[in-house]
Amino acid sequence: MATRDEFPDELPPYTASDSDGASAVSAVTDITNGLHSQSTTTEQHTHGSTGTSSQQAAQVDLTEIDGGLAMLLERSRQSLGSCKEAVVFLRSRAKVEEDYGRSLQKVAHQTLKMMDNGAKSATGMSTQQAAWQRLVEVHETLASNRMKFSITLTEMSEYLGNYVKAKESVRRKLRESEQRCQKAIEESHAMLEKARVKYENNCVEWERLLVKGGNSRNESLAAAPSSSGKGKNVGSAVSGIFGKHKGSTQESLERLGQEAGVKAKVANEAYKRLLQQTNVMRRDFYDVQLPKILASVMGLVEEVDQFLKFTLGKYAYTYESAVLADAVTLKPVDGASVGMVEMVGDIDSKADLDAYLQMTAKSGGRIDRGNLPYREYRMSTQAQLYASPKPIFGVPLDEQLCRDGQSVPLILVKCAEAVESRGLQNEGIYRHSGQSSQVKRLRSEFDLDAEHVDLYNSPYVKDINNVTGVLKMYLRELPDGPIPDAQRIPMLKLFSAEDSYFVVDQDELKLAQKISGLADAIRNMGEPYRNTVAFLFAHLDKVQAFQEYNMMSSKNLGIVFGPNVLPPSNDPASAAADSRTAGVMIKFILDNRRAIFDAV
Repeated sequence: MATRDEFPDELPPYTASDSDGASAVSAVTDITNGLHSQSTTTEQHTHGSTGTSSQQAAQVDLTEIDGGLAMLLERSRQSLGSCKEAVVFLRSRAKVEEDYGRSLQKVAHQTLKMMDNGAKSATGMSTQQAAWQRLVEVHETLASNRMKFSITLTEMSEYLGNYVKAKESVRRKLRESEQRCQKAIEESHAMLEKARVKYENNCVEWERLLVKGGNSRNESLAAAPSSSGKGKNVGSAVSGIFGKHKGSTQESLERLGQEAGVKAKVANEAYKRLLQQTNVMRRDFYDVQLPKILASVMGLVEEVDQFLKFTLGKYAYTYESAVLADAVTLKPVDGASVGMVEMVGDIDSKADLDAYLQMTAKSGGRIDRGNLPYREYRMSTQAQLYASPKPIFGVPLDEQLCRDGQSVPLILVKCAEAVESRGLQNEGIYRHSGQSSQVKRLRSEFDLDAEHVDLYNSPYVKDINNVTGVLKMYLRELPDGPIPDAQRIPMLKLFSAEDSYFVVDQDELKLAQKISGLADAIRNMGEPYRNTVAFLFAHLDKVQAFQEYNMMSSKNLGIVFGPNVLPPSNDPASAAADSRTAGVMIKFILDNRRAIFDAV
């Protein structure tokens, strides 16, 4: 803020140009008019007298202090901040009361609802139930009182918040008015400084030209020729020529000095005029405008403090009223109603118990003293499967058939039926592999309990190759295979290395010997193995019957099922030959199935 002291009136002559002075005066006039209207508006918003001796003394002190208005504005900001804190408190307090009222109301409603849903005595409501219902109704009244208190606090916080916003706007306008005045004074100071610098520069130039002109005139007088001299020489002639030129320079200096003097006087007048305008502006601000702004801010502070005091008093009164309303609800003073203690005192527990026992004795039945029967828990079908699985993969054929009471493995029966119903015309049936993950899922289902596997509705059998894949896996993982070692070795010996898939025995004797040997071997098998082999080759015979469509001849079936029905030996050197021999034997059995199994 600029200092209060005015600039001295007796400074050297210095004034701004006419245009600069007019703009400064115009700025001062605009700000003064605006401040007068702002002060009038502010005074309309403030209450109470601002003309007391103590207040005037405070204003005088503040006008004499640099930053006095800023101090008072800070005080008004603190007062408004206290109001904001009160707004936050009232809003939070209202929320607390609302939550408490709603919670209490909810508990009361729930309790009444439970009482309505509860069984009632045939003799009517007991004294305990009646007292309990009245207690809950008292709590409903307490909840209603708290809700009303919450609404009042909310209204107070909203009203106080709106009041703070309005007074903050007044405070902001007062601060802006003071800032506009300060800005105008600062701009006038800047213009005054420019005028002073201009004035001093002109004076310096004028002084320089005066000194230079005086020195030049003195030099000319000193160099002028004596009047008594009669003779002239060349030097004197030359001096006369240059002296004449020097006289013209002297005239130029005098002319420039006169012009500089005129400029200095004009700058002096402009400087003095602007100095006077600046001092007028400062006196108007410090003697008129600043006291008015201070009075307005002081009134604003007093009004805000009084309003906050009024609001807090209203809060205290409202709170006391709410607490007294709760107290009257708990303990009425009119004598017509009873309090909570009296309600509880009206309970007659013995009478309630007697009435209950009499009612239940009439409606109660006789005691059953007999022994309780045993009730076996029945698990779901799926749980029973997991509790008692029936694995078939890797289990000897005779063992699993004896356990399940079957003559042929169910997996073979179900897979064969699925293939025969919808896969006989699929090209490459049994040669193509199914999807590995789905084949494994089918294997898990069969290994849990083959009886509960449904190959017609299972999501894994949309591809028939998944069914053929799981069947081949089953045959391949049988510990002894479908043909035991005691019969597999004699059966393989019937075929030599010269036998081929494409060579058919022309010798009827050799053909009859192979058929007879195979029939004898199958006949010597145990019943589980004999039934399984007969069923398997009967199914494969049906498959090759559709070889026109599925391209699975007896040769192709022999290649596929040879390693599965007759696993090769563990000797890598003979494994390939064993697989080939097994395939030739499978092909031979399929080509002569009826003759072989009719002889069995």
